[in-house]
Amino acid sequence: MSRPVQPGTLTSTLSRRLSVVVLAVLCGGTLAAQVDHTPEVSSAINWQTSTLEVTLTQRVDMTAGNAPARLHRAQQQIEREFGSVLFTSLLPLQIDSVRTVEDAVRDRPELAARIRELAEKAERQVPRPDLQMSQITRRHLVPIFPDLAELFIGHRIPFRMERVIEWIPTETFTGVVIHAADPLPHRGTGENVYLTPALLPEIFDTELRPVLEQDMLNPEAIRRWGVVAYTEDYDEDVWRNRIGANPLRLMAREAFGVVPTDIVIGREDANLLLSSSHNRELLREGRILVIVGPGQTTAR
Repeated sequence: MSRPVQPGTLTSTLSRRLSVVVLAVLCGGTLAAQVDHTPEVSSAINWQTSTLEVTLTQRVDMTAGNAPARLHRAQQQIEREFGSVLFTSLLPLQIDSVRTVEDAVRDRPELAARIRELAEKAERQVPRPDLQMSQITRRHLVPIFPDLAELFIGHRIPFRMERVIEWIPTETFTGVVIHAADPLPHRGTGENVYLTPALLPEIFDTELRPVLEQDMLNPEAIRRWGVVAYTEDYDEDVWRNRIGANPLRLMAREAFGVVPTDIVIGREDANLLLSSSHNRELLREGRILVIVGPGQTTAR
């Protein structure tokens, strides 16, 4: 049996100097004044809260001014750097099974400036100096929906879903819960892998019939909350506003894609969804909860 592959990381904790020149070229920014120290950065994507968390720590220049003035200058430096740091932190984010944000920016360079603009939407927490007043730290929370997701929606009208012609006994569900917490066979590779969370995952059945592709979803649903929600918890009550009181509960059979972001479900389960116009609409609205394994909703 193949050893399960751990989920890919979004960005490792960064403890490095940012290249001002490279980021200025990539992000369309201007060169800032030279400083003694650029911020130390840590970032992580939290798929359960659909938030990018970015923390910057700036060393204080102890040679000039009084303590409040020094802290203020350090805080200003954090603010100047944040847009570029945000851009860099988002580059490895997985959009779907074949694209990251970096791939999308390479294809559409104009996205770089729009991604930097997301800094304006970030929730900035209170800056906190250390006891020695030698450095100051500020945490930023950047929501994935709607503004980041908006950049990668490629359709206005949802594409048609496949319909099951034969009569299938089904019922009216209020959502879908897919259990994918365990390592899954990665279709076509012979390996077992953990499902990789992504911005726009897709769902197929075991014959690779499309159940939900990204262009089948209502664009407003993508803006609102994405294709699926990811959680490590088995408490469905937290997600009632999305999956309702009577969701269809099913098991993922395989993971699929160059990067294993896509979910393969059983053909019978797919028929229960596709044979009903009501249930197809649930898919279009993204009323899907995916349960993943411990540690898989946070990528650093």
